[in-house]
Amino acid sequence: MHEALPDGVPGAGADVRSLHQDLHWCLVRLARGLGAMEVEAARLSGISVRSYVVLLALGDQGADSQFALARAAMLDKSTLVRALDELEHAECVVRRSDPRDRRVRTIVITERGREVRARATAAVAEVEERFLAALPARQRRAFRMAASTLGTGPSAGPFDSRAAAV
Repeated sequence: MHEALPDGVPGAGADVRSLHQDLHWCLVRLARGLGAMEVEAARLSGISVRSYVVLLALGDQGADSQFALARAAMLDKSTLVRALDELEHAECVVRRSDPRDRRVRTIVITERGREVRARATAAVAEVEERFLAALPARQRRAFRMAASTLGTGPSAGPFDSRAAAV
């Protein structure tokens, strides 16, 4: 018998677990809903959501290699190259050959890249607040903390570009 859920939760008290009680199913739905909203926020900032993720992963320091950046952003190599092409065309990043190994490309964020990232970050923050608006402020903070802890801790599986969401 599964642990009963609080009153008001679909399937609360049921002996058989419902789809609405399946954590994976709920998280995938949340990710898809938030993802669609963030795609639009990034687009209105002039970049794709993947390019936004790359700008976040770059921070202010840049990246020593495209490989390291791909791992940090959790993007496969071809998706990263498309995002970098977009960002380079928009003058948000510069790719440079490493003088010690010309096969290695370092990525440097430009001032324009910082401005675009700041605009996109503000737009995404607004989207996240709208997305979480159904929760009281205390639950929003708790949800963010739990998502960050689980998403960056040992429970989060290693990056695998071949893994499917569902």
